[in-house]
Amino acid sequence: MKNETKRGLRGVCAAGLLAASAVAALGGCGGGSGGDDPGIVFATPEKYRETVSLAGGAVPGSGTAGVFVEGRSVTLRPFRMAKYETTWQLWKEVYDWAIGRGYTFTNAGKEGYPYAGSSDEGRGTDDPTQWTAAQRKSRPVTEINWWDAIVWCNAYSEMSGKEPVYYTDAGYTTVLKVSTDDSKTTTAVMKSGANGYRLPTEAEWEYAARGGNTAAAAWSYTYAGTNAEQLGDYVWYAPNAYTPRNTSKEYGAHPVGTKTGNGAGLYDMSGNVWEWCWDWFAFSVNTAAVTDPVWAGDPAGPASGSNRVGRGGSWYYFAGICTVSIRYYYTPIGRSYDLGFRVVAP
Repeated sequence: MKNETKRGLRGVCAAGLLAASAVAALGGCGGGSGGDDPGIVFATPEKYRETVSLAGGAVPGSGTAGVFVEGRSVTLRPFRMAKYETTWQLWKEVYDWAIGRGYTFTNAGKEGYPYAGSSDEGRGTDDPTQWTAAQRKSRPVTEINWWDAIVWCNAYSEMSGKEPVYYTDAGYTTVLKVSTDDSKTTTAVMKSGANGYRLPTEAEWEYAARGGNTAAAAWSYTYAGTNAEQLGDYVWYAPNAYTPRNTSKEYGAHPVGTKTGNGAGLYDMSGNVWEWCWDWFAFSVNTAAVTDPVWAGDPAGPASGSNRVGRGGSWYYFAGICTVSIRYYYTPIGRSYDLGFRVVAP
C-alpha cells in the first residue's frame, strides 16, 4: 500500500489494534426544523444532510480498547450526528458559499478517491464514467485536513443560520474562518452552547459507532452494526474496495450509505473513509470519570498534543483496522485520499 507521508503522518494505537484482533432531521443538516436560514435552499439532497439523535448519558467502561475502557465512566449530553459522511456535493456547496464570505481553506477537497484524472498502483487513469453523476456527488469528500474540516463546519453553521462553534480566541469574538498549514500559529476554541456544526469528540464518535445503546447486544460488536460474519454487508474495506484494482468500479471510496447502517441508523462508521474527530490524540486513555466532555474543555482527550484523532478505518485497510475501538491519529495539517469527516450538533 502507498506511502502517505507527503499527505501527513498518521498512526494507529497499538493497544486498540491488539484488542481488535482478540432520523431526525437537524436544522440546517436536515433542511426542515431547528433553525435553517429560510433564505438558503440547499442543492444537496436532504437525504445527505439528515442526522440521527443520540441520547447520551453515562457510559460505563469495559475492556481495554477504545475510549470506554474498564474503570472509566463518560457522561455525554444528547447530540445529533450526521447519518452519512460529508459528501463531496455538500462539501463543495458549502465551500463555494464560504469562499465569497471571508473563508479560506488550505485544501479544496477531492471527490472521494479515485477522482477524475488520478491514477493508482496499476489501475491507470480513473474513468469518471464508471460512476453516475449522482454517485460521484455522494462519495465522501477527501483530501482535507483537520483545520479545513472545522472551518467548513463554521461555514455550514453560518450558511444554515446557526451560531458557529469554533473561534480564534477564548472570548469568542472572532469566528475561525481560515484554515492553516501551520497549526502552531492558529488557535481553535470551541464555544460552549453554540448550536452550530462541529466535529464529534472521540467519545461521541465511538458511542455513535457502537449504536448509542449500552444495553443492546450491538454495543459489543467489533464493527459498527455487526460482527465479522456479516462484515461485507456493512463495511467498505480492503477485500471489497482495495483489492479489486485495475479497471474495477469497486476500487476506492464509495457513495455513502450503500452498505447496511448500524443500530443507530448511521452509515459507514466502519470503513469507507477515516473520520476526523475534535480531540488531540494520546496513546493512553485517562481512566478518570468524565462528565459532558465536549463542554468541559473536552477532557475526553488531552489538553494539547501534536496529532488529532481519526476513527473508523477506510476502504484501504483490512478488517482489523475498521473496528469501532481502533484509535488512529493524523497531524492536523495532514490529508489523505481515505480521510474525511461527518458533523454533529446539539
